Amino acid sequence: MSEYFEARGVSLETYKEAKLPAYFEEVICQLPKHARILDFGCGFGQNLLAIKKCYCNFADSNGGGGGEYKLLGIDINPKAIAYVQSVGIEAIVYENILDFSPQDKFDLVITTHVLEHLPKEQVVEILSHFKNNILKEGGKMFIAVPNAQSHTGCYWAYEDFTHNTLFTAGSLIYVLKMAGFTHIDIIDQDALAGTKGVKRIIRKFFLQLYKLNFAFWNRITNSAFHTPSPQIFSYEIKVLAY
Repeated sequence: MSEYFEARGVSLETYKEAKLPAYFEEVICQLPKHARILDFGCGFGQNLLAIKKCYCNFADSNGGGGGEYKLLGIDINPKAIAYVQSVGIEAIVYENILDFSPQDKFDLVITTHVLEHLPKEQVVEILSHFKNNILKEGGKMFIAVPNAQSHTGCYWAYEDFTHNTLFTAGSLIYVLKMAGFTHIDIIDQDALAGTKGVKRIIRKFFLQLYKLNFAFWNRITNSAFHTPSPQIFSYEIKVLAY
């Protein structure tokens, strides 16, 4: 039987030269010197490798920890972990994150496109475990998940057979609050980070048209959203919780 990455057509070459997106720069640069960073569900380590190669030097020039960051990846896939280790980043295989309670806690936990794979009944428990047993006091958790409300939301719900649920901004905020997080900041709500000049203006214009069109047809079809929940239409929802 094929393993997950092979069956999904994903190889280490897919992410070998991956860079962290623009919206992540500020998150990394706000970290203290000697910060400890954990990537939960690290896969082939693309996030950690990008931090090690590029953003550590960027942080150095801005007074951050630079190359002194302590990086750790966790995943259930032994082949992926073996590759992460081969590029000089500490990584371990863990089948059940609830068994992981490190003595030295972390300043930042990254988990990108992982929560949607977890059994729905375990999501709050696992987030609570991160808050209480893995993050330092004042530590932050960066989360990115596919957006069920986006134009491709239904596609992402079913494209990956291992997805157990999908989130809107409202449901992601809900599970984080239930896990005990009190500050939940949505990052790059309109997915414009790194976009400049005329391109940024054009994207903002058409995004506004999209929102107006959406609101118009909701009114015509007598549809509704949960009023307190932020309305986000980008492919991902990104939050920083602490």
